[in-house]
Amino acid sequence: MNKIIKQCPVCSSQMMVKSLGCDSCHTQVSGEFEMPTSKIELEDELFDFLKVFIFAEGSIKQSEKLLNCSYPKIKNLLKKTKVALGLQGDEQKGEESIIDRLDKGEINVEEALKVLRSKK
Repeated sequence: MNKIIKQCPVCSSQMMVKSLGCDSCHTQVSGEFEMPTSKIELEDELFDFLKVFIFAEGSIKQSEKLLNCSYPKIKNLLKKTKVALGLQGDEQKGEESIIDRLDKGEINVEEALKVLRSKK
C-alpha cells in the first residue's frame, strides 16, 4: 500500500480524497473528503528513531546499539524529535549542528566544547 501524498507534487496545495473503496464488497463512495491528519507529523528519520527509542524503553545505550550509532547522534535525534513534537523550542539549533559535526568527525571534542562555551 502506498503512503498518502498530502501535498500536490505540482503546486503544493493540499490534496483531497475523491473516492473511497471497500476491498471486501467493492463498494465505491465518491465525493470530496478531507485528508486524514495526525496530530504528530514527523520526518521518517525521526519517526523511525522514536520507534527504536520506545522499543528500547528510553535507553540511550540500547538505542545506540540498535541503530549502530554514537551517543551524540542519539542525543541529537532526541533533541530534534522533542522540537518536532513541540516539547522544546528550536533555540538549540546551533548546538545540534555542532553535535552533527562532532559525530561526523569534522571537529574533535575540545573544539566542540570551545564553540559551545563561546556561545554562552
